[in-house]
Amino acid sequence: MPQRNKTIGIFSHVDGGKTTLMEAILYQNGVIQTIGNVNKGTTVLDNEPIERRRKITFSSKPVSFTVQDKPYTFIDTPGHMDLTFEMERILQVVDIAVLIVSATDGVTGYAETIFELCRQYDVPVLIFVNKTDVETVDLENVKQDLLNFSDNILTYDNNSLTDSNEFLEEWAMFDDNWLDFMLSQKEITKEQKLQFLSTAINQKKIIPTIYGSALTFSGVLELLELLDIVKIEPSQDTKPIAQIYKITHDKNNICHVNAKVLSGAFHSKEKVTFRQSENLLKINEIFYPEGNQLVKTDLAKEGDIVTMTGLAEGSPGQFLGGEELTQSEIPEDALLTREPVYEVQVLPVEDHQYDEMVKQFYLLSTEDPMLRLRYKREANELYISIVGVIQMEYLKETFMQRFNIEIEFLAPSVLYKETITESVIGYGHFEPLRHYAEVALKLEPGHPGQGIVGKNDCSRETLDINFQSRVMAHISEKEHLGVLTGSPLTDVTVTLLSGQAFYPETKGGDFRQATYRAIRQGLMKIKESSQVLEPWYSLKIAVPSDLIGKVSADIIKMSGNIEPIVETTNGMTIIEGDVPVSNFTDYPLTFASFTKNKGRIGTNLKGYFPCQNQQQVVDSMGYNPETDLDNTPNSIFFKKRQWL
Repeated sequence: MPQRNKTIGIFSHVDGGKTTLMEAILYQNGVIQTIGNVNKGTTVLDNEPIERRRKITFSSKPVSFTVQDKPYTFIDTPGHMDLTFEMERILQVVDIAVLIVSATDGVTGYAETIFELCRQYDVPVLIFVNKTDVETVDLENVKQDLLNFSDNILTYDNNSLTDSNEFLEEWAMFDDNWLDFMLSQKEITKEQKLQFLSTAINQKKIIPTIYGSALTFSGVLELLELLDIVKIEPSQDTKPIAQIYKITHDKNNICHVNAKVLSGAFHSKEKVTFRQSENLLKINEIFYPEGNQLVKTDLAKEGDIVTMTGLAEGSPGQFLGGEELTQSEIPEDALLTREPVYEVQVLPVEDHQYDEMVKQFYLLSTEDPMLRLRYKREANELYISIVGVIQMEYLKETFMQRFNIEIEFLAPSVLYKETITESVIGYGHFEPLRHYAEVALKLEPGHPGQGIVGKNDCSRETLDINFQSRVMAHISEKEHLGVLTGSPLTDVTVTLLSGQAFYPETKGGDFRQATYRAIRQGLMKIKESSQVLEPWYSLKIAVPSDLIGKVSADIIKMSGNIEPIVETTNGMTIIEGDVPVSNFTDYPLTFASFTKNKGRIGTNLKGYFPCQNQQQVVDSMGYNPETDLDNTPNSIFFKKRQWL
């Protein structure tokens, strides 16, 4: 059976050498004839002006080619912490992740983040230790750093599968199946070794690690051979299903849906549907990335990375299926594990471009839903969610390049959330002329990190099952806002208790209105006991040992906590702990200054916890829930009924 397309994601921290490795891979496989240089801005994939100026990757780009009738798609990904959303979306659709670790930097916090996400998404990992040709590199320290990172990392080279090589025995320490096979066989063929090795990598029992240099091609062929060894089993499902990982728009404003076909096949001109949509949409055209060009095709089959046009409703993380599929046969949207922790107000430099700027930001939000636009119509203010300043810089460049609009940002502020601390029942009644819907929802405090969870405790005798399904969908489809600061509501369980419909007055959207109003009405009833939540970072800081005391004291001053300190062998000490994001915002710059850039900071969002200065935050936000017409608690023609 011919091998299906194999998707390889290339991941690393900034300056790890992703783009240089991609250039080497493309050159080795005849896709390009000349090696580009990142410093000179001549690489194939980093072709945006800001990428060539800053010499880092800002947006992912796929490139496909075939080697000996075996198709591959490699995806180069951003390496900056501010751009983790795009990196994570790519990770959702790759078959194998190549994690690059720079020998000059060791295992950074961002590398640990990537590795942890690979675990969460069950993606097999290969490690390429780059820049080993740099004279100042201490490979023993690098190897120790990797062993601290994960104990099943094994050095691999082109002699690893020879019978006398210690790699085979080291591998057996982590793979009982391979150990049993070794002990039961007098002689093992190369084909058997390759088969067991592919299985071990796919099952994440071992992480083969290659030492080399992308700049000099050292280790690149070994990496390609290892990628060829890993076999990807075809799906047992023949239903046409694909996952969207990215949305872009071309210069004519045509929406391009970038997706991976997970099973079955799609053809141009056929119709598809989404799980949360009742509409059928037609695929106009299908393209696949050949080199750095898009090539038109009529067929997208399992494993292919393609671009489709005509699907205006698509969003990153969504799955689409053939028109013959029911909505329940299409997987639920793939959510990201990370989220933005800052919000910033954005303004055009030229006031007369404000409306156009808002319009184009809504377009960008279809490409990146994590921007989470918040437009205050009454004040004519637009806010977006961000991760950090690099993302803001990229947005500035994007607006100028794509829309010829110069934008600026005010000072970012921390994104808060809200939850409840007691239970309440909210009622929603929507009954304008020729419409009717009525619901009762119980709101209860949930577990930290659960988000909004919907439950159904409504009798079919009270409300038809089709209307119940609509209410449950409306509970989860919207980002409901709290009533203290207008921040997103989280960690709440919403249970449908009862409802009423009336034929023929009840229309399609009536229960949406009733549901939204019932949640809001319940929140208003317990406003005084609501809780503001603030984000906390978990920290992993590598610092010269003589600065342990200063960094530890800084964390405590920021109301953070520290774990027992572990000193490493290379003169650096690892400090782990956690800290409120609001107190940590400016610290990385201060840290870089007093460590003279010899330390490194890794942060992950630990979660949201009760705000330490809630009243101060509420006062500063100045939110009035009664004037928020987009989130009203009021029912239309509401009548108090005893129907529970």
